[in-house]
Formats: sequence, C-alpha cells, structure tokens
Amino acid sequence: MRILVIGAGIVGTALADRLARPADGGRAGPGDAVTVVEELRPGAGTSGTSYAWFNANDPADPAYHRFRTDALRTWGDWAAGLGDPSWYRPVGNIAWTADGDGKAELAARVDGLARLGYTARLIGGDRLRELEPAVRVPDGALIAHFPDEGFVHGGLAAQALARRAQESGARVVTGRRAVGLNVDGGRVTGARLDDGRDLDADLTICAAGRHAPALLATAGIVLPLVDPSEPGSAAPCLVATTTPVPGVLNGLMHAPELSARPAENGGLVLEADDIDAGIDDAVPADRVEAAGAGLLARARTLIPGLSADIAGVRRCVRPLPVDGYPLVGPQLPGLYTVVTHSGITLAPYLAELVGREVHGRPAEELAPYRPDRHG
Repeated sequence: MRILVIGAGIVGTALADRLARPADGGRAGPGDAVTVVEELRPGAGTSGTSYAWFNANDPADPAYHRFRTDALRTWGDWAAGLGDPSWYRPVGNIAWTADGDGKAELAARVDGLARLGYTARLIGGDRLRELEPAVRVPDGALIAHFPDEGFVHGGLAAQALARRAQESGARVVTGRRAVGLNVDGGRVTGARLDDGRDLDADLTICAAGRHAPALLATAGIVLPLVDPSEPGSAAPCLVATTTPVPGVLNGLMHAPELSARPAENGGLVLEADDIDAGIDDAVPADRVEAAGAGLLARARTLIPGLSADIAGVRRCVRPLPVDGYPLVGPQLPGLYTVVTHSGITLAPYLAELVGREVHGRPAEELAPYRPDRHG
C-alpha cells in the first residue's frame, strides 16, 4: 500500500516512523511505501516552537485522562527504543499558587488525579528546594509535584523520528507544500504539491496540524478547529527562549503567571496564559517583542538573580479542535485525518493506534475521537 503522510511535525513524523517500521521487526506489509511531505523541514512548525509539555494533568474527563496516560507509557517505550535520547525529558513538573481560589483548585486537581491512580502529590518548601534550588515561591504557597511528566525538544524529536522512518524505507520530501487533495470518483488518490507535481497514494493521511482545515477544504471537508485569525483566538500563543543559563531549572515549572522549562540551547522556554490571550494574527511585531520582555521579568521574579536575556520570541499557532479532543479517523475513501492539540503528548500513541487501523484492525480507543462526531 502506498501511504502519503502530509505534515512532518511530531504527529506526522511519528506516523511515518510507525508505518514504515513494522511492529514485528520484519518487513513492512506487502507493497507498503511511506512518503511524508513537509513544507520546510521536520519539526520546523508548531512542534518545534511549542512549550512541548507531555502530561495527563487534567482529571475532569477520566476516559480522556486514561487515553493520555496510555500515551505517556507509549512515549517511554518509544524513547527506550530510540536509546533514551537527550531530547526526551521525563523530568517532572511542579505547579504552585499562593492565591486562595488557586489553592483550592490545585488541591482539588491533585486529589482528583491521585484518585485516578496518577502520581500527583503536594510537597513542602524543603522538597521544592531539593527539586528546584533556584526557584523561590511565597511563604504559604501550595506546591504540587507531578514526577511522571516532562517535555521534549519538539524539533529534535521530529527530526529523529523522520530519520528513523527513512532508515526503515520511508521517503521524506521537504521544501514542498501540499496545496490540495486529489479526488477521483469520491476517493482521495493523493495530493498535489506547490510545484504542480502529484503524489499518488492508496491512503493519504492528513497530519498538517493548523494547516489541515485549508487542505481538507480542497476535498469539501470542514475540520472543526479554532480559527487562529479570529481576534482573541486561543490558537496562537507566544513562546520566548532565553540565552543559556544551564542548570537553572531541572524540570517544568508552572507558576501563577509563568510556565518555564529548560530549552534546547541551555536557556529557558517561557510562556504565560494571560499573555497568550492577547497574541493573535493581528498583533504587531513590537508587541510580540514587548511580551517577551514581560516574560523575562516574570522569570526573574521566579528565579532571583537570573542572568539570562531573551534570545528569541516566537509566535506558535496550535491546532485546537473546538471541543479540545483529538480528530482522528477516516473521512473519505483513501483519506485519514490525524489532527490534535497535545500532539507532543499523544503522537507516538496515536501512531500506534493509527498503524493498526490503516491495516484493517479497528482501534476502539479512537472511537470517541472521530472527526465526524461534530456532524
């Protein structure tokens, strides 16, 4: 079977890797040939610019929580198979708050997660100082530790998965954008590239993230993603990185006004929900730069004596399904869609499940997340 994967972010490269690398360690299925197409390079888009936190940190929907914990276990298996790469960082996550309502919310979250069997615990200041010596929090703050969470360096992860896919025989086409799906008699037969070439396929998998709605629209399909161009849209966010300050943070830190973690360059990655809320496609560059300076000021409050400066500020557009849940499954004959928020958390697990489905073994785990559930 000829399989075309459109998009080489973390989801697309995980799919290409899984589909090119048979589970039994032998050859791929008879006639299988995997091609992945990416406009820039693997991991150059959202996957390489996002905060990239893998977690199952929300107990509100127990079924989806279990789906995510299964994904975390899959990440551990994949990382072991890749030789425990340095870009996979299961280093734990700490959250704290000093606000009364925030304390009640955090305590309830820890309790709810613990009831679901997730490792979540409240810790004291002494334990915080053991885990993150450079961080300072107010006296009386409520502090929670989630040791099984972590992050990946998304660009490096996508590149590594693309390389392994190639080693298994996949073809990776970069520098070309898929501009439309080719449809013949109601069946998708591949995609047309921006240079006019057609790539034919028996199965086309749309893993184009934020660009998926435009691509699928060429086949008359509406994908329910949050529109990043709408004023105040939740899809865009702003992520800043600092100059190198190795060892300042060991894991992820979620403070009331700042999320921070170690960066690929030895600096920090910084993000804040309230700043994200003002970052849409219409925001001018000077405001983006000013937001980066604001993130650094918050980081210096969290980490007294921090000597880093801002190295770069990036706008990241996340593919956000309107109801928050993944969109995974067939949409037309010859077409399968895999688009989700939390791609960093879910990518290897989705790849395993989709790998079963495209070879005729339905995955019950995906039943709640079909794209047509909104129809």
